[in-house]
Amino acid sequence: MKITDTTYRLPTIEALNAFGVMESGTTQPMKIRGVDMETGLKDNYVVKFVHGNRMSERASALELLGAWMATELDLPVIEPVLIHISQAFTNTISGSGYQAALKSIGLNFGSRFQEGFSMLVKSPSLISNYLEWSAVDIFAFDQFISNADRSHKPEQKPNVLSDGNRFLLLDHKLAFSFVSLLPFLRNKTPWIPGALEREMIEGHIFYKYLRQKEYDFKPFVEKLCCFDAYFWERVRTFMPDAWKGNFLQDIQSYLDPIIENREIFAEQLTILLLP
Repeated sequence: MKITDTTYRLPTIEALNAFGVMESGTTQPMKIRGVDMETGLKDNYVVKFVHGNRMSERASALELLGAWMATELDLPVIEPVLIHISQAFTNTISGSGYQAALKSIGLNFGSRFQEGFSMLVKSPSLISNYLEWSAVDIFAFDQFISNADRSHKPEQKPNVLSDGNRFLLLDHKLAFSFVSLLPFLRNKTPWIPGALEREMIEGHIFYKYLRQKEYDFKPFVEKLCCFDAYFWERVRTFMPDAWKGNFLQDIQSYLDPIIENREIFAEQLTILLLP
């Protein structure tokens, strides 16, 4: 469900018990069993502790924002939730993850656990023709949100899951990378990729597969108009107060000109993939 849907709700999940830390993630996420505090339904979830490794209130906010934006564009993405960690829950943990959970009592970013998916192997040849256009849209989305964390580089994770029939996006804590730059260092024409953006593009998980082909990005960029004033109003409504900051306005102010110049942005993406 999109955040702009009138019936949207951001589920709050009470953590009941843990199944251990998922060592494959740099943030050391933990798989848990939890109950939806509104519906009473139980399910399995993955929590990223707000004060765990490489996490913070801002990183948690970016995780939420990235998932909301992907959903708005009909991209396949994990379903975000808030996970409430209590002292009683931490008492059920022993060993790895205990300290992170203890420091993160309260609300944390989480997602519904997806069965049957595994991390995409970093080999462009494994992308089927059926998934090609999904890869094109994901590539364009990551350029729009300045996400350098979906990479083919050996030292980074692709942050794309697959079950062989579809992709599933996750991990947006390092998206919107421009907010980490001082204003005078940011690209003044973000709809035209500069040196930093080109480096990010060439490092993308799908770049090697998509390059030397001509794609029309205009249908995708027209969808960016959904990120209007109402969308940002909804973001500020559902974002936990403790996670809000001036960076949200910075992100909106940076992305708005890209949307206004979306036709040029689409042309630039096409050109950058051509030989």
